[in-house]
Amino acid sequence: MKRPLPLIAIPGHTQVFPLGTPTPPRSTVSPLLRFSAKGLRLSSEGDDGLAIVGHGEGRRRLVQTLLSKHKFHPTPPSPGPFPYTSSIPNSPYPLIRHLTFSRPSPGGEFTDYTARYGALQDEDRGTLLDHYLSLYPEAENDNNNQNELSLSESHTDKDKLLEIERIATQIRVSHLLQTPLIGLSSGQTRRARLGAVLLSRARMAILEDPFAGLDVGSREDIAELLGKVNSGQGNHNANDVDVVEEQRRMRTILVLRGAGLVGMPKWINKVAQVTEDEVWTGSKEEYVERAREKEAGKVYRSASTIIGEKVGREEGESLDKKEGNAEREPVVRMKDVNVAYGSKKVLDDVSWSIYPGDKIHLQGSNGSGKTTILSLLLGHHPRSYAMPANNLLIFSKPRREIPMPYLRAWIGHTSPEIFAAFPRNMRLTAGEAIGSGYEGVFSRREFTPEQVKRIKSLLQPFVGQLAAPARSGSGRQASHNRTDVDSIYECEFSHFPASQQAVLLFLRSIVSRPRLLVLDEFSQTIDEHAWEVCKGVLEREWEEMRRDEGVEQAVVVVSHYESEVPWEAGEGKVFRLKDGRVDHSE
Repeated sequence: MKRPLPLIAIPGHTQVFPLGTPTPPRSTVSPLLRFSAKGLRLSSEGDDGLAIVGHGEGRRRLVQTLLSKHKFHPTPPSPGPFPYTSSIPNSPYPLIRHLTFSRPSPGGEFTDYTARYGALQDEDRGTLLDHYLSLYPEAENDNNNQNELSLSESHTDKDKLLEIERIATQIRVSHLLQTPLIGLSSGQTRRARLGAVLLSRARMAILEDPFAGLDVGSREDIAELLGKVNSGQGNHNANDVDVVEEQRRMRTILVLRGAGLVGMPKWINKVAQVTEDEVWTGSKEEYVERAREKEAGKVYRSASTIIGEKVGREEGESLDKKEGNAEREPVVRMKDVNVAYGSKKVLDDVSWSIYPGDKIHLQGSNGSGKTTILSLLLGHHPRSYAMPANNLLIFSKPRREIPMPYLRAWIGHTSPEIFAAFPRNMRLTAGEAIGSGYEGVFSRREFTPEQVKRIKSLLQPFVGQLAAPARSGSGRQASHNRTDVDSIYECEFSHFPASQQAVLLFLRSIVSRPRLLVLDEFSQTIDEHAWEVCKGVLEREWEEMRRDEGVEQAVVVVSHYESEVPWEAGEGKVFRLKDGRVDHSE
């Protein structure tokens, strides 16, 4: 019996270069990546499970390489670096699917991420089921007999619906199939997009950060499901006679942030660790030992020292002063708030006060009501206008008395929805993108000299993390990118990779030093070292606001991870929702 071809077969010491550039010895251009002596190999049979971890830019380059967007030197021997997919004839289904959860709007234009709370336009009424049905390739049929065509389509549609129902049940979105796509929460959207990959019948799926934004229980469920899909147990119906045994398996490659040790599924047995331009490969056991040795010799630094400043505090002083709240006006006060959609209560008698200086970790499983309570706090939800005056006070005023432009300017906010909605076709520079946070707008505006100075001061700690890409068309690598503040400021926002765009949008949220800052899963797209710099910047901001302006900024962070709050243990508070009710409040 002929042995199946591997999915990936990249020889050791192979180098990766951009398409369209000369390779050695005709060029001295540095490679994007260099593979170690083992190279990278992934079989199309057995239980191989691959995770890609390491440096953010390096991970991005390796993913692009696996998507055939770069070239190899020397050229791998026949049948090439991707033997299995190269041997498959034309198929109506994609052979490789790539899913990133930090996807901007398809055309780069601004999209209204608050529309889910208002009346739906006709173009927004497409349901999750409609979307799933649209993913199936149209059957080719040259028969002009309308009756026969209808019968054929009826049978096909039944099969489609059965498969969709099965996949939707596996990822726990079957109850959402009739929900408009625009009405899905962030966590629901992640599950729904994963379902689209499972329906694709691809032979290999590359999933970037598939567990970000999911609560602990959901992460475990999805990890188990992906393991079954990877081994051929969960992708197709066992009775599907049109799918041969070998094709039931969808090799699932997980791209995980940083070291990836936390939350790496048990079924992963191979790891590709990427630095900026080196790819090390080995077994999971080898990688864990390698990572432990590195951690043992690591010198830890506080977030504040990473940006070159020691943020001092008087002994015993806390960022969130827990004493004296009775004498201070809250930034936000919600009292007995109820929100329901039909018979379903989303928020049930919720009361919550946020005071100046509060550092609050907003917690809750997917579907607990976090998205809705944030939409009220930010003033996005139409119900916020209709509530009795005393039920929702923002900056000591009834929400309905505050124009939306004021709220956008007074509240700093970043989230996956803002990342996806932010315009990328307006040629906004990095500096203009950050400065749009002064008014909370998504467009170009004029800045004062003081504002330009402020924006550049925020960029300064990220020199080395951000690089203005060279746009000469010569294929110059990251080593030739411009890393000075002025070049970064003037570079177009859309030219930065996703992880660096997330940093710029974080800076956008803090540029005006708002009295209330809402960080909704903002660190999930940011590289680990840049995240440490972000925490250091926040510490510096809080100290300077207290010292220079006498202002205590209130901060709400939404995350399923304790490690993703930008303050030390014991400094913050926890506000937890469960099924729309307050489960814990400090």
